[in-house]
Order: sequence, then structure tokens, then C-alpha cells
Amino acid sequence: MDSRTISYYSKNAELVVDRYESIVNGLAEHFEVAFPSGSRVLDIGCGSGRDLAYLQTLECDVYGLDATPELVELAQSRHPELKGRIVCESIPSAQVPFGGAFDGVLCSAVLMHIPLEHQIAAAEFIERSLKPGGRLLYSVPSKRRDATTTENRDGHGRLFIPDLVEGYIDILVNQGFTLIERWCNADSLGRDEVEWASVLMQLRA
Repeated sequence: MDSRTISYYSKNAELVVDRYESIVNGLAEHFEVAFPSGSRVLDIGCGSGRDLAYLQTLECDVYGLDATPELVELAQSRHPELKGRIVCESIPSAQVPFGGAFDGVLCSAVLMHIPLEHQIAAAEFIERSLKPGGRLLYSVPSKRRDATTTENRDGHGRLFIPDLVEGYIDILVNQGFTLIERWCNADSLGRDEVEWASVLMQLRA
């Protein structure tokens, strides 16, 4: 995970959590397709814990990982049912938590914050986290007009790697995944300059 991006989330954790908790993740409409009831799911970059809490209502066994200590603390404070189910780690260097062998991995709006040189390692981490036949549901920007500097950073200094949609599918296919479905989504925060691609893939058994 990019250190300047983590620094932004650390300094603005309360604001970020309030914003995330005030909206429904557009990716959530695909949760039931991706993660059947009873699935053991790891949310990489779980942020405020919003999606983990929702997945619990779908009777999934949920666990989370986030690189920002303040978000890990706030997520468990806002959602006490998640206490002990979230660890503070940064991919791709993290060890797979909670014993691995997950039926599903959720990675909502995270992969674009990982430097290009670490993208393959991040895919390897996801593969190691899943059981054979496990599913990955993730989202990355298909349009991000507010991050057009030569360093691909927005006005807050956060890293947004562009053009990840096709490239990351290729990385995952090479890692043993098969594409199931992909969708286009408007931005949950209503920003006209941002659009998202949501992708569901399955690790070959």
C-alpha cells in the first residue's frame, strides 16, 4: 500500500469513516452473487467496517484487514460485532490473516492505491488467501479525472493508478483466476469525475 495514501487516511480517519458510513457501497449489490450465505470472507482494505457489517447480515463469516491503524480502531468501535475480526496490515507484504482458506475476498476501492511494482504481489496475496474455487470481488476506477498529475495523485496526495481495469484482469488470469462478470458503476459519493468498474473472478479449483 502506498505510504502517502495511508498517511492521508490516518490523518483523516474520522472524516473518512463518517463519509463511508453515510452511503451504501455500489459494489454491495453484487455481494449475494459473489459470497453465498455461510461464506468465509476477507475484506482487504475494510475501512470503516461498513461492508463487513453488511456481509454479516447476509450470514457470512467475515474478517477484515486495513493498513490504517486509526481505521481499524474506528471500524471496531462503530461496529462492535467486528471486534477481534480486523487486523492492521498492509498488502502485499502482510501475512494472510485468520488462517486463510477464505471462500471469498472483497477488495473495494483499494487496488488503485498499490504502486504498479507491487500489483502482481498483491494478486499473489489474494490468491494465497483463497480456497481453490474461491471468489474475488473488487472495484477499481474506470474514470478518475481528479488524479491526473504525473504521479497519479489526487489533491490529497493519494495514489490512483490509472487504467487498471483490463490490466488487473490480465494479472489475475495469469495468477489462476477466471473472469465471471464485470459491471460499470456510478460513484457512490455522486462525483461526476469518478466512475468504477466492478469485477467478479474465481480462482480455478
